[in-house]
Amino acid sequence: MTKAPRPTQPRVWTSLALATVTLAASPAVADLRPAPVTLAMPQARIWLAQAEGGEAGEAGITAEAPEDSAYLAELMIIQGHMQAARDLYAMGEKDKAVELSKHPQEEGTLAALQAQIAKYQAQDVADEIAALTETMAKGAPQADVDLALSQVAQAFAAAASVKDTEVRARFDAVVLLVKAAAGEYQDAITDGKVEDIMGWHEAWSFIDIARAQLQDLAGQPLAAKAAPKALKALEDVNPAFGDPMAAAPLAGDAQILLGVAAKLELIASSVR
Repeated sequence: MTKAPRPTQPRVWTSLALATVTLAASPAVADLRPAPVTLAMPQARIWLAQAEGGEAGEAGITAEAPEDSAYLAELMIIQGHMQAARDLYAMGEKDKAVELSKHPQEEGTLAALQAQIAKYQAQDVADEIAALTETMAKGAPQADVDLALSQVAQAFAAAASVKDTEVRARFDAVVLLVKAAAGEYQDAITDGKVEDIMGWHEAWSFIDIARAQLQDLAGQPLAAKAAPKALKALEDVNPAFGDPMAAAPLAGDAQILLGVAAKLELIASSVR
């Protein structure tokens, strides 16, 4: 059974940045590499709070973060929706995949993002997201869905128009993303069972995107020491997921993800 739609809160989008999808399962996109996220921001602390599930929880997690890192996390969250939709489609949950891919438009977050894209005179991403939804809605072969998702990732890469790279902001965005994963994971489980498969797969996709971002950050001089430590810490979430493509998703402990987010926040504090 799937839970009722989760309440949403409006999000404020304040700058332009990028988060990319990574795919492990499909040969069609196996070589797609994460592109760097670019932005500029003042240094500021991210406050670690108990995660709260659902889209409203995601907004709450980013509410006290610096504007640019919050924006990055929100953008990665949208891409996480698309990646989770792809995974659900691959598992045969085609209706849920289409439903999930429509969330950014239905919740208004896509329209808010489009306003910022227009402000920076960058390439829009809405057509690629719509194409992914349409591809899944017509029951296309998996290879076509994977190709549509790769085009979504490319569109987000093209939309990144801010010139300066702020490593700390990117690192902080990863922390926020893992917090959002913890909230989604916790909200997906009721009485020791996964009741919201969409939320569970969102959580996994957020972790997968966080991993890709940390891998890219490892190549940045300012994060050359911190990123490998963060990648090692991120491995601790694995017992909460098991095989993410298993027919029966694992109902683990969301506190595992919260603990990892806390570790990542401490590691991020060393990036100057």
